[in-house]
Amino acid sequence: MKIKKLASAVLSAILGTVIIFSGCSNGGSVNDNSSKTESSAPTSVAESKTESSKTSKAESSTVSKTESQSSKNESSKNTEPDADYTPAMWKVTKGDKEMYLFGSIHATQDGAENLPDYVQKAFDECDYLAMELDTDSMMNDLGQALQLTQKLMYTDGTTIKDHISKETYDAAVKYLTEKGLYISYYDNFKPMMWISLLENAMYNDAGIDITKSMESIMTSKAKKANKKILEVENIDIQLGVFDNISDELADVMILSYTQADPSEQAKANNKLYEQWKHGEAIEDTDDEEIPDEYKEDYEKFSKAMLTDRNKGMADKAEEYMNDGKKVFFMVGAAHMYGDDGIVQLLKDRGYTVERVSKTENLSQAA
Repeated sequence: MKIKKLASAVLSAILGTVIIFSGCSNGGSVNDNSSKTESSAPTSVAESKTESSKTSKAESSTVSKTESQSSKNESSKNTEPDADYTPAMWKVTKGDKEMYLFGSIHATQDGAENLPDYVQKAFDECDYLAMELDTDSMMNDLGQALQLTQKLMYTDGTTIKDHISKETYDAAVKYLTEKGLYISYYDNFKPMMWISLLENAMYNDAGIDITKSMESIMTSKAKKANKKILEVENIDIQLGVFDNISDELADVMILSYTQADPSEQAKANNKLYEQWKHGEAIEDTDDEEIPDEYKEDYEKFSKAMLTDRNKGMADKAEEYMNDGKKVFFMVGAAHMYGDDGIVQLLKDRGYTVERVSKTENLSQAA
């Protein structure tokens, strides 16, 4: 049984944020000190700042070394765009106003940073980069990070043990413990946190680096070009999606991660990346493998994850157009397609939306 794998900007932010506030230095290893029977959350922002400061200092040297090595490696790489690298992009126009829509993917592969000419030129023409969330800014804002952590925790006195079966809880703890990723503090968190931890571990096992996303690539390009970054959504919208996961569905989803075959996930990710790379439609087909008794719950969750958010994203795109902003509007590719996708929603509202596939088409698309 497969359940939709939810790799996304918000899950990466959640994992990084919670690791900071649980006193861990990185997402690759968590050591639960046996002399402490229970871990506790930071009791104040000042306390969190102290822990975060220690973490930042410890990481800064490693980051500098990593970036230095990365620069050396990059210099030896071919920076020419791959000839068959043709991700989907659309030009949106109405009157003298225009913007570009670009469908992103959260787990890329080598060469994704070398954008095709038509994408790079469109990006260069724009003054703003709009993304689902500015996770880079979030991770550097201790206040936002603390708020996010608090929103992920149960506040009614219950723990994850009260919301999923013992079998699933034991399987998740065993899976994370074997990878050095479990501490008892995590029991205070809602299913979304557990999904984030398990997904990250699964992708690591599959050799997939979900930190190498189009979001991180384009954020870096935007900063270098001094473009302002706009948030299409906010953390409350993205976290609100997970309010639509029933305890029963959360149980199934969490258990599915503990049973996932890393090699199969690697194949699935490669297939998804190839579809995205060639500009093919990204569609949700996972519901075919959901057990019948959970399909209604899953459909509700899927609607909140895609359909409902598509409308809000289209509203935001229209807002940018009305304000006269020249925006490179980038959200997950799955949000672009279908009758309820952003492309069709904007067409229905009277905008002209044309697919762009060549640099010369940038001025012709209208």
